[in-house]
Amino acid sequence: MDVALESDSTDGEKARENDVAEAVTPTIEGSGQDVIETGTVMAEISAAMRELADASKRYHARAEQREAIIDHLREEVDRLRRGERRGLLRPVLADLCRLRDDLLKQADTLPGDFDATKAADLLRSYAETIELTLESNGVITFMPDDGDLFNPRMHRRVSDELTDEPARAGHIAEVRRDGYLDIEADSPIAPAEVSVFGVRKGE
Repeated sequence: MDVALESDSTDGEKARENDVAEAVTPTIEGSGQDVIETGTVMAEISAAMRELADASKRYHARAEQREAIIDHLREEVDRLRRGERRGLLRPVLADLCRLRDDLLKQADTLPGDFDATKAADLLRSYAETIELTLESNGVITFMPDDGDLFNPRMHRRVSDELTDEPARAGHIAEVRRDGYLDIEADSPIAPAEVSVFGVRKGE
């Protein structure tokens, strides 16, 4: 009798242990699955971060290459511009060199009776030479007529001439200096300097 009771007690304990094991086993298996999934996600994130870092390095490398190309092109443009300016100015520079030589030669060969009249004629001849040089490079001289209407684009007012005639106000009284016009651009390089009539105010 006692043996039977002991046997039944043992079987009951084993049954309870099995129930506990069955209840715990799914929890343990579920925890392991979560760990595996978390590890997979972390690996994917790590791979994505590495790919992003590599892409960033490639982007910066391409950016540096672009900057190097831009700097090279800028240097080439500057060099071409300098060469273009020298090419455009070469005829003018050559004429100025000849003018300098002519002035030195004239200074060494002036006659003893050289007077103011001859000096004025000589200076005018050199002014004409310079004018021809300017014309050959697309620049002409212009001088407005007295009485022309003042044009701020072409003229520069350097003084006023008072008048009692209102109709003359705003017109050129006197040309003080010639202007210089770029023919191709139709724009003055240097406007003509003029004196302009202004109405005298009553006292």
